[in-house]
Amino acid sequence: MTAPAAGRETIVVPHVCVEGVIVEVEQFAVVVGERMGRPRRNERRSRGERLFDALRELVEGGDLLAETRLPSERALAEALGFSRGTVASAYLSLNRIGLIERRHGSGSYVRPGGRPTFARWLREGAIMVDLAKAAVPDASLLPNTALRVEDLLDARPQDGYAPAGDARLRALIAAHELPTGFAADDIVVTSGAQQAIHLVADALLAPGDRVLVEPTTYPGMLAAGYRFGAEAIPVPADRDGLDPDALRAAIRRHRPAYVFSLPVHNPTGAVVSARRAKAIAEVAAEEGALLVEDRSLADLADGPVASAAEHLPEGTVCLGSLSKTTWGGLRLGWIAAPPAVRALLIEAKQRTDLACSTLDQQFAIHLLRDPDRATRVREWSATLAGRRDHFAAELAEHLPEWEWTLPRGGLSLWARLPGADGEEFVATALRHGVAVSPGAVFAPLPDTAANRIRLSYAWPEPILSQAVELLVKSWRESR
Repeated sequence: MTAPAAGRETIVVPHVCVEGVIVEVEQFAVVVGERMGRPRRNERRSRGERLFDALRELVEGGDLLAETRLPSERALAEALGFSRGTVASAYLSLNRIGLIERRHGSGSYVRPGGRPTFARWLREGAIMVDLAKAAVPDASLLPNTALRVEDLLDARPQDGYAPAGDARLRALIAAHELPTGFAADDIVVTSGAQQAIHLVADALLAPGDRVLVEPTTYPGMLAAGYRFGAEAIPVPADRDGLDPDALRAAIRRHRPAYVFSLPVHNPTGAVVSARRAKAIAEVAAEEGALLVEDRSLADLADGPVASAAEHLPEGTVCLGSLSKTTWGGLRLGWIAAPPAVRALLIEAKQRTDLACSTLDQQFAIHLLRDPDRATRVREWSATLAGRRDHFAAELAEHLPEWEWTLPRGGLSLWARLPGADGEEFVATALRHGVAVSPGAVFAPLPDTAANRIRLSYAWPEPILSQAVELLVKSWRESR
């Protein structure tokens, strides 16, 4: 083992985080309903009062972890079959006696309490901890907003149909979210990075084409390539990125439609070095190959992340998104590309959905204008580093036979399970309540990653500790 150096959304309805576990709101409603019980004959308490008493018992008994975000009033009301006003009244009463707090624009959270024990109520096979999804675990990174409806409807143009995206948003993305050298007119706004990947494939691929990728890569990229009849060809890489000599040989042999790379790698967490980024750009320039960089994780690394675009702007396409630094529920991404490629991307965008949501774009403009955004992103990256180190230390102590290299960026850890099949372990782990991703889905040659799994460390430390407990039980069973 290389020792460490030192859908589902969870915050969004219909899910709730309880005892550091991820539970469907319907399951939560079952527990609450059982606590409420059937109304007794001549029951004088209203339905709202019975709901308040049940929730109070769960909080005071330590069955709900401090900082747990409760389901929204609407979601819990629908799950219980109550009116929203009934749930709102119960939440208000809990807030008044100091058991929960209401956070403007974010929701209702449990105040600090005792050791939680909610897991005993979970049905067998329920997902308690979801390490399969490398995502911002909740909406807490969003700043407080004071947007009016008029702000959200301030579309440019007024009809909202701007295939490339609002010019103001594109200018902000060029200024704050991309390597130097790109301008607003180079950008196409997309519905998240996955759509950006899809549009690149739609615009540039034909059946039989080939795309060069790292030995493991983002599954959404593989799916997009296959969708348009292309073949993904793996090229050797190391911790610094694609091997330049191997890349040159592969370009000459396969004449790819493009080379797809991840400067902050998913799933391994490796970060491309500045020297390697320059070497890759030089190879691409000499061989006439187009580079496509997915920079969705570029802000989540131990230091600045180099880009081939710094050396080859006319031959590099850069993709990005707000989902990894702000919130996955904000489906807002972008593509920055040379003019000839950008024209093809706009055509593909119009074939797909004509234009991105005006509401999403105006909200993104608000976020990117936030003077504290850079600080928020740095703090989130630092928080992730702390969670990564905590998770790695727990794994090293309790699962010493697992092998991994401490990731330098991203949100996940790429682990090798000696003598085990990753997909079989995934099935075992699910029975114990923890979801992980099988390594095979990240590889164009699945057998090369059959003994691997990807584990997200984006959750708070108590959740990660519980996840390790579940992984240990799963590993013992699988062995």
